[in-house]
Amino acid sequence: MTWIQHIPYEQADDDLKRAYEAIRQLYPSEYAAGPVPSLVRPDGGTDSITTAHSLIPAAMQHMMSGLGVLLQPGLGLTRRQQEMIAAVVSVENSCFY
Repeated sequence: MTWIQHIPYEQADDDLKRAYEAIRQLYPSEYAAGPVPSLVRPDGGTDSITTAHSLIPAAMQHMMSGLGVLLQPGLGLTRRQQEMIAAVVSVENSCFY
C-alpha cells in the first residue's frame, strides 16, 4: 500500500493523465496488460510506483520516463535480469513494489 498521498489515474486532472499516458507508452507491453494480480489489495485497489510520484507530475514524468527507457529491450541486461535486480533492491529496501 502506498503510504504517501497520491493521485490515481482515475482522479487525475488532464495534465496528470497525459503524464501517466506518456509514461505508459515507454514501458514494455506486458506492463500495459493490466494490474499484476499479486499487487491487487484485498480492497480491490492496486499500488503503483508511478502513482507514488503523482503529486509532482513533471518530476514523475522525468523520473519514470527514465526508468521506462532503461526497461527497453536490447539493452545490456535481459528482462529476467532487470526484474531480479528490481526484486533484490525492493527486498533490501523493505518495499512491497
